[in-house]
Amino acid sequence: MAALIRAAGGHPFQRVREEPGALLAGALALLVHVVAVVALTFGFSIQTQRNEPVSAELWAALPPPPAAIAKPAPKPAPDPIPPDPAPRPVPRPPPEPKEVPVKAPPKADIELKAREAARAKQAEEERRKLEEARKREAEKSKAQAQAQADAKAQAQADAKAQKDALVKQAEADRMRREQEELGRKAAEAAASAQAKLLASHIDKIRGKVRRFIVEPPGVSPNATAEFDVVLIPGGDVLSVKLRKSSGNALYDEAVERAIRRAEPLPIPPEPQLFPQFRTLLLQFRPQE
Repeated sequence: MAALIRAAGGHPFQRVREEPGALLAGALALLVHVVAVVALTFGFSIQTQRNEPVSAELWAALPPPPAAIAKPAPKPAPDPIPPDPAPRPVPRPPPEPKEVPVKAPPKADIELKAREAARAKQAEEERRKLEEARKREAEKSKAQAQAQADAKAQAQADAKAQKDALVKQAEADRMRREQEELGRKAAEAAASAQAKLLASHIDKIRGKVRRFIVEPPGVSPNATAEFDVVLIPGGDVLSVKLRKSSGNALYDEAVERAIRRAEPLPIPPEPQLFPQFRTLLLQFRPQE
């Protein structure tokens, strides 16, 4: 396709005829540029000893031919190899600071600082003493509270022990009274039984003796003769003694003879009951 260009001194637009080698010239120019870029990049990396990434521009297709026939551009001269980088200057160490002479504080400042230090020390000592006093007071209060708690617990324990002792003593007294009452009742029952037994056997003895009494004439119906009779086991009479006369000697003698003739007297056969019948008081009346 013909291109229109403007020629100097001529018609503004003239049709220029395309040359057949323009496309080839463009491709060669592009290749030369690519080679030059690669060479410069490789040379620069060798001089600087640095591994830097290489970039290349890739074309998917060749660019369109120029509108007018242009002369091939001259090959660009390769860039000069950059010189080695200059060494960096070593920094100098900073100068040592000069010692500034310290002026001695005035005497008034020294005394003021000494007084302040003394006051601070005294305040710290007072604070320490106050803290120790508070600590001792707290420990004392704690000990007193513990002592009061222990005393209260001991008092409660003593009261409980005393109450338990009173309860046990009351229970023991109750059981003792019950035992005594049972014993008394048993003794009374035994005494009553023995009294009944004694009375029963005495009636038997008197009945047997009465069968042997020969009453003399003229004895008063209200006459009563009393005798102490001592027996031996088996009911035999050991002795007979007149304790109270009936007022009639003949009647007294008749009763004494009847007692001796009535032996053995009817006493209980149990040996444990004989002591109650060893000494008997026997009374006799004529009308019985």
